[in-house]
Amino acid sequence: MIQVRASQIFTHSMEDVVAAKKLLDSGTPFEEVVTRYSTCPSKENAGDLGWMPEGNLQTIMGQETSEADLGKIIGPVHSQYGYHILKISEIEVEKVEGPFNPELSLETANQIFPEVHTILFKEFHIGLPITPYKKEETIASLCQVQEKNVQEVINHLNKEFLEKNIAVITCEELKQRIDSGNKPVLLDVRESWERDISKIEGSHIINSENNEHVLGTFEKDREIVLIDWKQDRSPSFQKWLNQRGYTDIKCLEGGIDLWSEKIDTRQNRYDIDEDDGYRYEDIIEEDGNDDHDAHDDHEGHDHS
Repeated sequence: MIQVRASQIFTHSMEDVVAAKKLLDSGTPFEEVVTRYSTCPSKENAGDLGWMPEGNLQTIMGQETSEADLGKIIGPVHSQYGYHILKISEIEVEKVEGPFNPELSLETANQIFPEVHTILFKEFHIGLPITPYKKEETIASLCQVQEKNVQEVINHLNKEFLEKNIAVITCEELKQRIDSGNKPVLLDVRESWERDISKIEGSHIINSENNEHVLGTFEKDREIVLIDWKQDRSPSFQKWLNQRGYTDIKCLEGGIDLWSEKIDTRQNRYDIDEDDGYRYEDIIEEDGNDDHDAHDDHEGHDHS
């Protein structure tokens, strides 16, 4: 969850990298040594390699990066490409949104997520799985005492919480809610051709083109139910909405397929050949991936 910005001096010559390191040790500015010895194209930008995931830098360095490495000069490091001297110019710890923050007391954290003790022990070797913490102890104070990166701990707790707390509404509960006139907002995250086969009346189709408009039409505390094929896509979209402040999001248990089996048996049911490269058209951009092709050429197979 760390992004690193680094600059490098790169050369294939052992003699040059040793000479470069001696200059750096004597106090010569990094940029000046880059100009003199580096053979990498990044030389034109004072050796700047730009932002990269921690893992990319770790491949070269052979070690993990932490915030303590900011401004540090590392190397020479010999890789399969040649000799590197690296300077860590910026470090950014990415944040995972969720209920946990540094000032939250561990007592409250345990009430929100009873698995906190186990996770802290298993992932960070903090405390014991069932040992209570002091009432005044916060996540930040615990991390400080244990010399752990607080943002890394917060990120992990939020990630685990979001993954294990997927709210679901059963088909029967939704039917009862609709019949009582207390219908929640129904967001259908499937592709258009799927809705042509079966849909719940009054649901809103949502896709990458209209998601901002659709989400802007109701308050963030409105109850929302997400409809997909077999409850396969809705959990990831639920997390995305939670991270953006929507507080009452549920996935329809079993998706439209179970709804068609249990509630509205007049609905057509269909199969998807997932081995044929199928995926939903993207509603959100994930991991910076711009390859968001809508797969309108896929056909549903009616077997009702």
